[in-house]
Amino acid sequence: MELIDVLLPIMLLIVLALAVLAFVAAPLLRSDAAERERVASANSEAVELQSRHAMLIAALADLEEDRETGKMDEDDYRQLEASLTAQAIDILKKIDTLPERSAADPPLGPRPLDPRGERS
Repeated sequence: MELIDVLLPIMLLIVLALAVLAFVAAPLLRSDAAERERVASANSEAVELQSRHAMLIAALADLEEDRETGKMDEDDYRQLEASLTAQAIDILKKIDTLPERSAADPPLGPRPLDPRGERS
């Protein structure tokens, strides 16, 4: 068996491994990679906070309904309402401290469906 027959597959594997490594590392080496990561992180945090705030608002509505239907007494209602309201206010304060979004930033939350029912 010739030396070339042994080295050729090894060299091809090395070239393939380097190509895969370059493909995987390319986004990390871009000059704007850090800024893109910062924007993505801020967007993710904003979406999470807005989602938590929406859940608290829904919980407050449910709590009000439980009080109106007599499922909960007034003292328990006031205690839970104060706690949920304080949590909602804390989340709004956190949202206010997030970096300002520019018009070029992608919208928060899931992408809307187009008329054909596909994600745009």
